[in-house]
Amino acid sequence: MSERDEALRRWRAGEERLYPVVMVRPDLYERCIGLVRALADALANVPDLDALVATYRTGDARRDLARAGVDPVDLPPEVDRDLVRDAAYQHRARELAARVSAERAERLIRRARAAGVATVVLWSEGERELVPPYRRVEMSVATGRAVMTATETDPERLEPLFVLEGLQLDPETGAAAGEEPLVPRREYRDPEAWRTDADALRADLLTP
Repeated sequence: MSERDEALRRWRAGEERLYPVVMVRPDLYERCIGLVRALADALANVPDLDALVATYRTGDARRDLARAGVDPVDLPPEVDRDLVRDAAYQHRARELAARVSAERAERLIRRARAAGVATVVLWSEGERELVPPYRRVEMSVATGRAVMTATETDPERLEPLFVLEGLQLDPETGAAAGEEPLVPRREYRDPEAWRTDADALRADLLTP
């Protein structure tokens, strides 16, 4: 496991351990949310994930808390400051990932528009559409209307669940442009029915 993967694993684990402990007390939960946000804000000048990992590796909880203006002695005794630190780094890592994703989407849209292409695939996860996790978002360059297809694991049956949804995105950035989907989420057990409806939705939403 690489240093980056190990850091990401540790941050996720810290976040997962922190919140269940403090959620039993609303006052403690609010305090922890504030601390995590303050530490994440103090990391706002860290430009990318590699730099974030380096910052984490060379620092510690006390120094990071001090950078955020928090005196460790003021922490509630129930709060593990190392878990707070890990949760803050996880928060910042998500912010960086979202920024990279947004920049990538804008770049893809510009290239598609310059090439005169009618649609652009903004997101593609998974190599086989019938095997979870799989997700694909294709958008009309002209209108921002998009079709999302996904294959998830049904938590109850532990078998593939096929998902279809129509979205309205910003045609310049690919960001969500409406609170409600154009076509609400549909779930399928039959992959052929899912594929047929996905083709029909693409024809409806993505055709100029």
